[in-house]
Formats: sequence, structure tokens, C-alpha cells
Amino acid sequence: MAKQSPPGEQANSVRVRIAGDEYNIRGEGGSDYIKELAQIVDSYLSPVVQRYPNLPRNRASILALMNMAHDLQVQRQENQELMELVSEIEK
Repeated sequence: MAKQSPPGEQANSVRVRIAGDEYNIRGEGGSDYIKELAQIVDSYLSPVVQRYPNLPRNRASILALMNMAHDLQVQRQENQELMELVSEIEK
């Protein structure tokens, strides 16, 4: 699900480097935020590209996304457990 910026916020175009390639990313939000997101993507994709240099970029991207999805799922589970603890404490 894509996050939306507040109404009236301008779309920015920012040049970023991900896994050694440069991209012009256009999106809503500040340029620092877009750069931060690109750094997160790079932190997942670069290790895959380095470990499997002959893997086509689209397949490396899928592996990186699987790693990212795993981390997201772990965070969701931890969040759920914390919410349950908070709920019990509030009783």
C-alpha cells in the first residue's frame, strides 16, 4: 500500500544510487525522505547483488524483496506481541 502525502505537497524528483545504479525517483514527500527510502532499498539489494553478481537484476530484486518482507513480518509479529502485552497491562 503506497503512503500518501498531505494534500498540496509537491512531488519531488531526487537522484539516488541503489546497488551501484543511479535512478531519478519522483515521489511525494521531501527529498530527504526519498533518499532515506532509497538507502533502505540499497541496504537490501546491494548485498544480494554482491553475493550473486551473475544473477539478473530482476531476480536479485525479488530476493531482496523477500528479505525485506521477512523483516517486515518479524516486525509485525513483534508489534502484535507488544500490543498484547500493553493490553494485558491496561486490564
